Amino acid sequence: MKKLCLLLLGVLPIILMAQNNCNFLEGVEIKIDETKLNTSHSDFGPAFVNGELWFSAYTSDEIEKLSKGTKKNIFYNLFQSKIDKNGNIEGNSTVELEELSKGYHAGPVSYCAKTKELFVTLSNFDNPDIKNKVYRKSDIRLKVIVVKEVNGNWQLVEELPFNNPTYSVGHPAISSSGDTLFFVSNIPNLGKGKIDIYMSIRKNGKWGEMENLGSKINTDKDEMFPYLFKNDVLIFASNGRESGKDDLDLYYSCLSNGSFSEPQRMDELNSDADDFGLVIHENEEVGYLTSGRAGTSSEIREDDIYKVEFIGRYDLELTVLDKKTMEPVPNIGVKFDDNVEGVLAESVIKRALQKNSNYVATTEIYGYMSASKKITTIGKPFGTIKETILVDKIEKDLVINLENIFYDFDKWDILSESEIELNKLVKLMNDYPKMKTELSSHTDSRGSDSYNELLSQKRSDSAVAYIIKSGIQKDRIIAKGYGESKLVNKCDDGVECSDEEHQANRRTEFKILEM
Repeated sequence: MKKLCLLLLGVLPIILMAQNNCNFLEGVEIKIDETKLNTSHSDFGPAFVNGELWFSAYTSDEIEKLSKGTKKNIFYNLFQSKIDKNGNIEGNSTVELEELSKGYHAGPVSYCAKTKELFVTLSNFDNPDIKNKVYRKSDIRLKVIVVKEVNGNWQLVEELPFNNPTYSVGHPAISSSGDTLFFVSNIPNLGKGKIDIYMSIRKNGKWGEMENLGSKINTDKDEMFPYLFKNDVLIFASNGRESGKDDLDLYYSCLSNGSFSEPQRMDELNSDADDFGLVIHENEEVGYLTSGRAGTSSEIREDDIYKVEFIGRYDLELTVLDKKTMEPVPNIGVKFDDNVEGVLAESVIKRALQKNSNYVATTEIYGYMSASKKITTIGKPFGTIKETILVDKIEKDLVINLENIFYDFDKWDILSESEIELNKLVKLMNDYPKMKTELSSHTDSRGSDSYNELLSQKRSDSAVAYIIKSGIQKDRIIAKGYGESKLVNKCDDGVECSDEEHQANRRTEFKILEM
């Protein structure tokens, strides 16, 4: 069925964004269930609005009138239901915008939290013969209005300048910044097909010209229900991409450097009926879509709202490269701080990760310095996470900056925090018994040259004494204090620098003298 409906979906800023989330279905198991929102007639257009799920449906009174054969003055109303922090429905449904939508079919909506604007599609015709269908083949005129909540009441702010009584404008999706709008229209002469997806940019409070998204997205049939996921994935419905099919299916396209990729069909979500209007909660675990697939809520197949669960996983692919050659290191050994082992597959360590978790991976490779990498799944879409660790080959003249070596001001005593790092150096020298090294301490340029040289020497002596006490022969390690003689940046005497720039010069290094 050709659908000309009402849908507003929340989206994120889109202009010239880099592609980051196009693998959002990778590694995700999808479960689809009916919701308690559905009635004996069509229910459609889910949208997330400020901790609530909004949708369109008939009231119980209207359903009763329809059952008795009454069709006049029957209109779809907007409803809202409370949801929990994960997007699950937990409250009963109540009617919204009843006064503003009186005499119109209303919804769905799209809410911009930044501007506090609610975009609403309204029809402006009377007495449609749509007893069990949301859409009709007849020429339905749609328009979009913008409302804001003032003292607990929604008030009209404006009608979009694209509204025109001779054609339809609908299915808007407002960006989170409030300055980018996607929508559909059957405006003559500008379209590629029957119904196309357009966009407009708002500057200085005024909407720019409507721009067709072009043949990469639009076909000679219908493209509808745009929704932008996580800034750079455009999700929409189309019935013009597979020959012989007339029902709407869900597709997605990735936005990168201002252009869209070839749309991909979302097979996991599509059925042999119309499927459209997918919205995804910000935590990415729950979404909702509208579908005409056979359900259990009524004997007649019609559009209902379905809950989509994204049961996802993260797969890590960790590559270890030689820092000098940038080539993969053979015989990789990596330990994770959760004691879960990864599997080596063609010079890549692979393993599963948990959601909203942090990890530390530490290399253990003979002939290379140990190195660590922090890995996180917090704020990342499900799928494959690719990370790289660079390691230094242990060889003569290699210089390594020892992290986390601390001293109190104007002191040289070894602090407990520094022992952890020095113990790593002790282990390294035990692993390579013929290694000889120099441990050096460096200061910034503040203070006199002689003072800095003396302080750095005492600190080096203190660190080396700790290493010797830990069992390393004293002829295998030399203590050297360089003071401010080997600065790593411009911050010499008389040069104004930030604390961070001075901090870069205050360092402890060790150099391999012999192997």
